[in-house]
Amino acid sequence: PRMDLEDRVRALEDRGEIERLKYEYARRLDDDEFDSVVELFTEDATYALEGWGTHEGHAEIAAFIETTLADAFEYTAHVMHHPTIDVDVDTASAEWYLEIHYALADGTAGWRQGRYFDEYEKVDGEWLFSSMSHTIFARQRSEYEVVEDERYGEIIEYGAPR
Repeated sequence: PRMDLEDRVRALEDRGEIERLKYEYARRLDDDEFDSVVELFTEDATYALEGWGTHEGHAEIAAFIETTLADAFEYTAHVMHHPTIDVDVDTASAEWYLEIHYALADGTAGWRQGRYFDEYEKVDGEWLFSSMSHTIFARQRSEYEVVEDERYGEIIEYGAPR
């Protein structure tokens, strides 16, 4: 059955709000706002990142993000794109392509590519993550050093692949 105009507009607005939620998640991680990331999840959410375990509920998710993730990375730049978002009134699901560029405290930096698989719930009119997981299918790591560039300031210069 064809949706009426009001339903079609609501579906577009919901997709836009879900995209903004995902981009806000990435921005908070990249800007080291670790203590506020959990606000984007439902109270009983599940957070499962490949190689990092599964974390359930606000307390576990917050502890993982504020300690493990915060301590592991010196720098991150998450790029989420090409989402497939399906909305069903107050729930939704999405699959996103992921590219993350990062630097670690051990003097290595690299990139990873993969996909995020998200579930969402609308709580009090606001979309939140109810489940988030990802898988990585390509990665590269190299030595790096921070160098000064007269045009750009401090930049990361990569060495030979490890």
